[in-house]
Amino acid sequence: MPDPKVHIGKVVKSKASPIGSVDAFAALSEIVSAAREYGRIRQEEQTKRAAITAAEHVQVDRIHAAEAVLRMYFDRTFAERAQTSEEMFTRLDQAMDTGDPQLVHAVVRGIVDLAQSSPLAGIEDFGRFWAELGTIEKPIEL
Repeated sequence: MPDPKVHIGKVVKSKASPIGSVDAFAALSEIVSAAREYGRIRQEEQTKRAAITAAEHVQVDRIHAAEAVLRMYFDRTFAERAQTSEEMFTRLDQAMDTGDPQLVHAVVRGIVDLAQSSPLAGIEDFGRFWAELGTIEKPIEL
């Protein structure tokens, strides 16, 4: 078995000058100052996050309120449309029973018009509305 290597060296004293008490106190003051600044910034950022969370809740509540109104509108509109379409088909049956082709044509035209109309057709600029809704490139921020 080979002999283990033994390193022989000489201990040298540090050539650096000793740190004075003034420098040590300045370092301590810097630590205290930095810790206070950290605490202040941390508190500010927590406050900002709380404000963002509160704003998010406000916007979500707005969405829910608008959704409720739109649901009621759709429920009413489609209920009216269901009743109207039922009446149109009843009139079509009646027109066919009379054998009057002009009356049948008029009722069928009414059914087609009903089918082509949209509950939101009254929106003046639906394209702009849709663009403001958000896209993949520019999503809605919640």
